[in-house]
Amino acid sequence: MDVHLSMVDESEPAAAADWSLLTEAERDRAARMSCTGRPVWIRSRVLLRTVVARHLGCAPREVRLGRDPRGRPVLPDAPGTHISLAHTTGCCAVALSTAGPVGVDIERVRPVSLPDGLARRVLGPAELDEWSRVPAPDRTRWLLRRWTWKEALLKAEGSGLPGGLRSFEVRRTAAGLRVQAERRRPERWWVAEVPAGWRHVAAVAGDLRTVAAD
Repeated sequence: MDVHLSMVDESEPAAAADWSLLTEAERDRAARMSCTGRPVWIRSRVLLRTVVARHLGCAPREVRLGRDPRGRPVLPDAPGTHISLAHTTGCCAVALSTAGPVGVDIERVRPVSLPDGLARRVLGPAELDEWSRVPAPDRTRWLLRRWTWKEALLKAEGSGLPGGLRSFEVRRTAAGLRVQAERRRPERWWVAEVPAGWRHVAAVAGDLRTVAAD
């Protein structure tokens, strides 16, 4: 399992070398984006191709990307290699696994409007109880951290946000993060935090059955 992060200065335009690694369709899409969102989106694709190329032993521009029926990014030329991609303001993240599905998520720590309402949409009962005891100065980071835990798992599972952030809980235990819920085989998945500096929070998730093999 490999996880890579890349910081992006969104005040600077994407470098010509980064543009050159995009497909024609990706360049067209990037050209239609806002100037603020474009650099990190381009860098996320460049980071993904660079990480995969290093793993496969090929040039980044030779890496072909596709999507599976659930919308997850896949490598048509390397079906045994699983990838996940995420980006937010100022940073992008890529996870790669050779042992099974993987999911990664990253969020910039920023003010959240109506945090109590967001918490009720994201957290399960036990998590909401914990949320009620979090000191006010720590609440934004606490909530965004939980969001990344859950979204990373849903990406690994392939269900995405429609799979329901409140349909399961992720709790911190002495043994690490543990998935708890009355949902389909919650014991199958693991979740771990990824160090991302003080401006961002990030997490990666995967299949417990594959940990020993990766």
